[in-house]
Parts: sequence; C-alpha cells; structure tokens
Amino acid sequence: MSIKVLLVDDDQSCIDTLKMNLSSFSFINIVGECNSAEAAIRFLRENEADLLFLDIEMDGISGLEFAKHLQTAYPQILIIFVTGHPGFAIEGYEAHPIDFLTKPINILRLEKSLTRVREVMSSRIAAKGKKIGIKIAGGIQIINVNDILYIEKQGRKISVVCHNNEIFHSNETMQNLEAVFSDFGFFRSHQSFLVPVQKIKAIYPDSFTRSYSIQLTNDEKILPLSRNKYNELKDLIEKQTKVISFF
Repeated sequence: MSIKVLLVDDDQSCIDTLKMNLSSFSFINIVGECNSAEAAIRFLRENEADLLFLDIEMDGISGLEFAKHLQTAYPQILIIFVTGHPGFAIEGYEAHPIDFLTKPINILRLEKSLTRVREVMSSRIAAKGKKIGIKIAGGIQIINVNDILYIEKQGRKISVVCHNNEIFHSNETMQNLEAVFSDFGFFRSHQSFLVPVQKIKAIYPDSFTRSYSIQLTNDEKILPLSRNKYNELKDLIEKQTKVISFF
C-alpha cells in the first residue's frame, strides 16, 4: 500500500526534517510540500493526497482552520497534526486527526502514527466492493477479489485461481499485479505466488527445502513461502492476528 503524503508547515526546516524521517518508510510517497494552508488548498485542487502532516501554528490560515475546511472539502484525507505546543491538542480533536506529533518528532512515535494510518486505509479498502478488472486475452475480466485464492506465475503465464474452480489467465506482469493487489491485502510469498494474507490458514517449515509452506483456507494445495519472505510475512500476520509465538 502506497500512501500519498502532503507536508504543510510554514517552517521549511521542519518539513525537511520530517521528509528525512519519512524516508525510512517505503510505503510513504511524498507528493508535495507547502508552506501555508493557502498553498495547500491550491495543491489539492490539482493533486490527490491520502494523508496530511499539518502544522497547527501557521501565519494566515491556521492548521486548525484548514483542518475544518478539509473535513468538508476532502473528508477522505487523513490528518496528523504536528505542533510545538501540545496544548493545542484539545481543540484539534474536533478535526478528528489520526494523531498529534510534537516537535521534534520521535521516530518511534511517528511509526506508531503511520501504523494507525495504514490500519484505517486498509479498513476503508475492505469496506468497498472488492472487484477488480484484470487484463486477459481479448479483453478485461472483472473478478471479485474475495473469490481469489491465489495468483500463480508459470513461465510467462499468469493464472488467477478462484474459489469456484475458475482460473483466469492474465496478460499482466507479476510485478504489476503485486503493486495492484498489495492494496487488497495480497502478499508476494514467492517469486511465483501472490496470496491473500487474510486467507492464510497455516504456515509450515519445510526441512527438505529449508524454506516454508503456506496452506490457505478452503484449499488443500500447499503453496511455497520463500525463506527470505518469512519474517516479512510474520510481521504482517502479527499485526493482524493474535499469535502466541512463531517458530
């Protein structure tokens, strides 16, 4: 999941520091930076953003005033307030921000805020009708994402395998499908497989190949999990599920 971020602060040094901190997070895509609410308003008329890091104290239109405007004009945009004075937090809660960060920003605190952002965005995606169009020979096939068991690459052929025993052969590349389906909770478990994390029933160590295997709900086929992908998948599952321990 790529998150489009707009930075709004009348202190350019604060923007520069925040950009440096955000560079540690691969899913963050900084689409713009503005030194005033007025500039941010102009930016949003022509561009999209998922998340604003918004300074509360700014000359002209304050961050609090701008946040109220966003609630009406762009209610889908998430807000993280950034302030040097925590006392503004009480008034700022009227704008329903994701979080408040105090300058100088603590990187661990920032990570916690971004985790919350990803949770909110994932829940929004889950609430939508999950249908997607996939390129196939001669046209586009509309598929309910919830029906997909896994996506497999065999040579140059890509197969989208569904619960109802339907298999669609796509003309897309695995790289493109990975980029699209990551927003729907799919994980590249192996160079040849994309699997929906929510449908993982079990993970088994494979001593013969020194790697791991995945079993999905309502499917008997065992799919491979690359050894170098295990820790990444483990972290995803631990965030979504109450796991006592991993082997």
